[in-house]
Amino acid sequence: MGLRPDIRAFKKWGQNFIIEPALLDKLVRFVEPTPEDVMIEIGPGSGALTRLFAPRVKSLLAIEIDPRMEEFLAPIQSETGSFSYEFSDFLKWEPPEDLTSFRLFGNIPYYITSPLILQAFEHHELIQDVHFLMQKEVGKRLVAPHGSKQYGILSVYAALFAKTEYLFDISRNVFFPIPDVDSCFVRFSFDLEDPISPDIDPHLRLVIRAAFNQRRKTLRNSLKSVLKDKRSIESDFDLNLRPEQLSPREFLKLTKLIFRP
Repeated sequence: MGLRPDIRAFKKWGQNFIIEPALLDKLVRFVEPTPEDVMIEIGPGSGALTRLFAPRVKSLLAIEIDPRMEEFLAPIQSETGSFSYEFSDFLKWEPPEDLTSFRLFGNIPYYITSPLILQAFEHHELIQDVHFLMQKEVGKRLVAPHGSKQYGILSVYAALFAKTEYLFDISRNVFFPIPDVDSCFVRFSFDLEDPISPDIDPHLRLVIRAAFNQRRKTLRNSLKSVLKDKRSIESDFDLNLRPEQLSPREFLKLTKLIFRP
C-alpha cells in the first residue's frame, strides 16, 4: 500500500505520509470519485491515496515535487492506465489548455497551505471542487466569521470564491512522521450561482490584501495606495471601519465602489 515508505521525509517539502488505512477510506468516501471525473492530486507522495482514487476515475494526474517518489508512483501507472504523474511545483503549475474541468485534492504541505489555496482559487473557473487535507488552524481560519480573531484574507477568499466546508478533524497520529499539529479535511465547491467576475477578481484581491496587511488600521489608512487617484467613496462607504468588521460581501461592495467605471 505504500503507507509507510522506507524513505526519509524531507522537512523542506513538509512531507507527512498518511499511515492509517481507515482515514484513507474515509477521505475517499467524502470525495466520492466517479468514473466521469478528471482529477488532479497535489503531492501524492508514496501514493497511498493515489492507489484508491486512480481506478475509480476517468483520469488522475498527480503533481509531485519529490523525484524520489518515482519508485512508488511508477508501479501505480503501470497497473492503472488512467493514472499519470509529473514532477513539478504546483505553485508554478498551469493547467494544460485542453483541461477544461477537473477536481483537485491532496494532502498538502503545512508550510505552503495558504499559497496552495490561493492558487486553487485562481483557477476556480476550471475546478469543480477542491478537497484538501490541511493544518487544523488554517481550516478554522477559512470558515471564521467576520469580527473574530481568526477572520482574515483566507476567510474572505473562501467565502467569496467558493462554498467552503470544514468536514472533520484529523489527529496528528495518523501521519509518519508525526507533525506538531493536528489537521482537518476541507472542501471548496465552485458551482456558485453568482461567481466573482474575471474583471473584478484582481481588484478584489488587491483590496483584501491591502486591508488585512494593516489590519489594525482603518480602511481609510490601509487602503491609501488603492484609493489614490480614485473617485471619493466617502458618501457610499464607511472608511473608518477596520477590515475584520467587513463581511466578505462588503469587501466585494467596497471593491466595486473603488473601481467603478
